[in-house]
Amino acid sequence: MALAVAGAPVAAAAGEVADKAADAERLLGEGKVDKAIEALDASVEAFWKAAPLTFRKALFVDEATGFGEFKPRPYAVFPPGAELKIYAEPVGFGWQDENGAEKITFRTQIAIRNAKGLILAKSSAPAVLEKTSRSKSRDFHITVTFMLPDLKPGDYQLVLTVTDAATGKSAPIDLPITIAGG
Repeated sequence: MALAVAGAPVAAAAGEVADKAADAERLLGEGKVDKAIEALDASVEAFWKAAPLTFRKALFVDEATGFGEFKPRPYAVFPPGAELKIYAEPVGFGWQDENGAEKITFRTQIAIRNAKGLILAKSSAPAVLEKTSRSKSRDFHITVTFMLPDLKPGDYQLVLTVTDAATGKSAPIDLPITIAGG
């Protein structure tokens, strides 16, 4: 996992992001719309590469059919053995070239912890989520479905760790859950 020490690499990238955005603004002012779009895309690309893996949204859902197309779960209370569905919109991931196409690959692991941090349940193997397209799409979401083990009623923390295969960046999604009494 690559992390910036004392903010230096991120600060350097931030200058690159701002410089490319300023180029886009200047080109737009000159009426060079096509060149301005290219410069703006370069600014976004620099931002994306410098950003840590993070999530715009991460929540429990009842249903997810596409990017931004989900039905949020109104509460995080589940019976033992219930199916959980997590929707997340990652930022800062990379792409791998696959025969002229762009491939996004994530590996996910789930752990459930009690209030003291003790891991009570863990996924047996990483789930692999992949998408291949003809462009470097940033409108990307992941949906992870998980069957809860039979836990005692109470409050827990579900930790979904997401790792991007292209960049090696990894980040946790921490979601509180309550197991209802039966």
